[in-house]
Amino acid sequence: MTLAAVTDIRSTNASADASIRADLLRRAAAMVPALRARAGEVDAIARLPESTVAELDDAGILDMMVPKAAGGLQASLRTYMEVVSEIGRGDGSAAWACALINVCNWMAAACLSKPARDEVFASGGKVRTAGVLSPRKAVVKRVPGGYFVEEGMWGFNSGVYHAQWDLLGIPLVDEGGNVVDQGMALIPTADIEFLNDWDTIALRGSGSTSVAVKNLFVPDARVTPLSSILAGEYISHFGDEDALYRMAFMPVAAIILTFPALGIARAAQEMFLEKLPGRGIQYTWYAKQSEAAVTHLQAGEASAMVDAARLMVERCVDEIEAAAAAGQMPDAMTRARIRRDTGYASKMMWDAVDLLASASGGSLAGARNPFNRVWRDARVANLHGIVCTATNLELYGRMLCGQAPNTPLV
Repeated sequence: MTLAAVTDIRSTNASADASIRADLLRRAAAMVPALRARAGEVDAIARLPESTVAELDDAGILDMMVPKAAGGLQASLRTYMEVVSEIGRGDGSAAWACALINVCNWMAAACLSKPARDEVFASGGKVRTAGVLSPRKAVVKRVPGGYFVEEGMWGFNSGVYHAQWDLLGIPLVDEGGNVVDQGMALIPTADIEFLNDWDTIALRGSGSTSVAVKNLFVPDARVTPLSSILAGEYISHFGDEDALYRMAFMPVAAIILTFPALGIARAAQEMFLEKLPGRGIQYTWYAKQSEAAVTHLQAGEASAMVDAARLMVERCVDEIEAAAAAGQMPDAMTRARIRRDTGYASKMMWDAVDLLASASGGSLAGARNPFNRVWRDARVANLHGIVCTATNLELYGRMLCGQAPNTPLV
C-alpha cells in the first residue's frame, strides 16, 4: 500500500491539529488490514518489516513529534494518542514502536541542547530516534569536552532497528569517577552494536533488542543531565507556538506507554465480537454464545474497563497539554498521579482483554489464533517498568501519606 505524501497537512496554524488528526487517523485505519496480515512476518523477524516502516513514514505517523521547522507535524499529544491507538488495532508491536520513536523524537526536540537538536533535525529528512533511560551496565569516564563510554549495555531499545539516533542513559561522573547525576546521551545508531536478543512471546515487532557501546566519546553538547530534564528546565526555552515541547518529561514518558494498549484492547473487543455469531458454549444448551447472559456480562464488563481506562488516559493527556500551554510544570502530586493513572489504566486494559480471552474458550490456545497474539501483546504491554501498576500505586500512595517519593522519576 502506498499512501499520499503528508505535505498537504503540515501547517503553522495551531487550529489545524484537528485536520492533521483526522487525516492521520484515516491513514492509520487504512493500514490496519495490512498490519494484521503481516503478523507472521513480524513475529518471524522480531522487528517491523521495512514495508511497514515505509508506510508509517509515508503516512507521517513517525513525524508526529518532529518540529514543524524540521519538516515534521508537531501534532498534539491527543493526536499522538489517537493515532498510535489506531495503529494498535492492527498490530500492538507496530504501535509500540511508533509510540517509542515518537516520544524519543519529542525528547530530542524538547530536552537536548540546541547544537544536539540541530544535529538530529537539521537535515530535514525523516528522523527516527529511539532510547533507553536506564542502562544495564555503563562504565563512563569524564574527559575534556565530554564523556568516554568505555562499556555500556541497554535493554529493551524499542524501535532502534529503524532509528538514526539513540538516547541512552548514562551515569554522569566527575574527574574522580564519582557519580554526580544521571544523563541522557545522544548517540548515532551507526556507533551502536545491536545484540539481536529480542526473542519474546509478544510485541515482537517492537524490535526491542539490547544494544551495546564500547570505547565511544560523547561530546558535552550531546549529553543532558536527567535532573534538569525532570525539573523541566527546558520548558522556558519554548514559546507558545512550540508548547508541545514544554510538556513535563516524566508524565509524557509514562502516559504514552498506554497508547498502544488502547489499540490492543480495541482489537480484542472487535475480534471477540466478530467470532460470537458462529460460536457456542461447550457443555451447555447454548448453541450461540451471543445469546448467553454470561457473555453479555463479560462483554459489558470488558467494555466498561476499556472505556474507563481510556477516560483516565484522556484526562492525563489533557492535563499534560494544559500545563504545557500555560508554560507550567505540573506539581509533584499531579505528576505522581499521572504515573498512578498510567499503571491503573494499563491494568484495566489487560484485565479487559484477559476477560474476553477467558470467554473465548479453548480456541485461544491455537498458536495461529489472532486473539491469542492480541492477548499476549496486552500482557507484555502491561509489564513495562514505568507502567507497572504496583510500583505506580505505591509511589502515589507514599506521597499521599506524606512520605518522600522512592524514585526521582516523577
